[in-house]
Amino acid sequence: KPVSCRGWDVAIIIVAYEGDAWIPSCMESLQTSTNINALVLLVDNKDNTDLKSEKLGTLTVNCFKTPHPMGFADANNFALMKVPLSVPYISFLNQDTISQKHWLEEGLECLRQNPQIGAVSPMLKNYQGTNWDHDFQNSLCNQPDFKEKWLEETTSTVATQHHIVDDIPATAMIIRTEIIKQTGPFDPFFGSYYEDYDLCMRIRKLNSQLAVCPLSKIFHYSGSISQSPEARKRRSRWVIRNRTIHKIRKSQGPRLILLWNFMILEAAIQITRSILKTPSSSPFRSVMMGYIDLIPVIPRLISKTLDLKKWNEFLKNICWQSFATKPLFSNEDPTR
Repeated sequence: KPVSCRGWDVAIIIVAYEGDAWIPSCMESLQTSTNINALVLLVDNKDNTDLKSEKLGTLTVNCFKTPHPMGFADANNFALMKVPLSVPYISFLNQDTISQKHWLEEGLECLRQNPQIGAVSPMLKNYQGTNWDHDFQNSLCNQPDFKEKWLEETTSTVATQHHIVDDIPATAMIIRTEIIKQTGPFDPFFGSYYEDYDLCMRIRKLNSQLAVCPLSKIFHYSGSISQSPEARKRRSRWVIRNRTIHKIRKSQGPRLILLWNFMILEAAIQITRSILKTPSSSPFRSVMMGYIDLIPVIPRLISKTLDLKKWNEFLKNICWQSFATKPLFSNEDPTR
């Protein structure tokens, strides 16, 4: 069924995965934080008991269910294909976030005022708001132009509007619809973790910039689906696998040599650290399984041609070209 134009300023995709403990605070804080006319696509991805389509202030919430539990990339893509192309901006928002006042307004204003920026992220603090989100801070500190003052608290309206970076997380990413039409969606090759950095790499290849906005803030739990020891080990396993894939794609040079460096040399270092149980090292089994998981996809990692072929096959299977170029109709229905 063709999709209608309702005048939404932004579409917000929230994937709920065993989210009963998180979604109420996420939705309530989102409602009270913004006056933006937004379409919220709330995805029931597994074991949620109280998700519903409703009108919440300026938010139009449409809830729908995935056909089966999906990884982060697939679940967001599933919702992304339902976004009306008349909506100029799309935000991917994690279920374990608490929105702070006007974070959405500040992020959208940053994009409106800076056409060279393709996507923007708020500054991420921990769930209590007492410190910076650990992963976000580490990522920010590793940016090429990072300065310590970026992490200084500010509420001043004359503060620097944005900082240009190489990568931003999908925790609360806001991206131009026109940009994601060109880059394509998240790559399901990753499943969960590093799919956002892969998208960032494709945004930069369009000569479009990425930024963080100091006046835009969100509180983030970081790991709502990794509560049990087994889940945390599974997360470590996926992070190791996907970090290697991302490094190979991002690095220059022959892929066979890159594969040797990352799967043999770096693996030996990671395994040694896990055996010695050095700080921040992953469990031994997670490290081993993470690298073992890479073995079936070695042909794709070695060959850029095969990698690109698999990506294009995926885009064809989901009819991405048809979605990204389809005309707009007045009877568009994002719930279908």
